[in-house]
Amino acid sequence: MTKEVEHGLSPYQCELLNLCLDTIRAYFHAGGRGLKRGFLERSPELHQLRQALLLYSQMTDELLRDFVATQTAQGRQ
Repeated sequence: MTKEVEHGLSPYQCELLNLCLDTIRAYFHAGGRGLKRGFLERSPELHQLRQALLLYSQMTDELLRDFVATQTAQGRQ
């Protein structure tokens, strides 16, 4: 018998990762001596990580509601 291991993140872990992303952004900005804040804000990688964390922390019914709303809006265009 194998014991299933849960690989999910708790809401606390998602929030902690979000704070880590803020810390990383501040580190690379280096108080204005590093990368420009605009460059960091437009970073597709940072945006994708934040989006993944946002989606990951939502409940299933919220995700379904957002998906249906998005599909409905796209169908009208």
